[in-house]
Formats: sequence, C-alpha cells, structure tokens
Amino acid sequence: MKYTKQIVFMLFLNLIIVFLTIFTGNLTRKLELTNDEIKKNIGKQKEQLTINQIEFSFYNNPNYLKKLHNIYFSFDENFSEKKIFSLSNITNFSNQSVLLVNIQSK
Repeated sequence: MKYTKQIVFMLFLNLIIVFLTIFTGNLTRKLELTNDEIKKNIGKQKEQLTINQIEFSFYNNPNYLKKLHNIYFSFDENFSEKKIFSLSNITNFSNQSVLLVNIQSK
C-alpha cells in the first residue's frame, strides 16, 4: 500500500487522457466531414468550369462541336433544329423556319 496515491493519480490521469482523446477525435471527425463537403463542392466547381470552357470555346468557334462529334461518333446528324445562328446571320436570314432560339441572361 505504499504506492496507492501514485496509482490513483495515474488512473485519474489516464482517465482524463482518454476523455481528451475522445473529445479531439470527435472534433477531427467534424472537420473531416466539412473537408469532404468542401472537396465535393470543389469537384462540382471544377466540372462546371470545364463545361464553361467548352461553352466558351464553342462560342468562339461554332465548328468546335462538329469537330468533336466527328471524333467521337461515326455518323453525321443533320437536324434543322440544331443549327446555330449568330446575330449577323439572323439579320441576313431570309428563311422564316427557325425552330429554336436560346437566350441566356445572367
């Protein structure tokens, strides 16, 4: 019974260390969940950015999608509703059978 005070002190110290470890583990789990959400949001933003880059290159060069289609598909589509008109083409456009107009505003 010579070391009872030291044993009780060490047990109490170990109990405090266990509770602190559980507490910090809980905090790091919350941080891990928020980091996973941030990574998902970053992935979505990167995907949106690549889509916007494709749209931007398509806006600058209308033949871009046709070239992509020729690379990935072996057949050629000729649908009249997929024709794209610029503003200069619409002012000189004499045919009145325009099927689709898409205006994007932000």
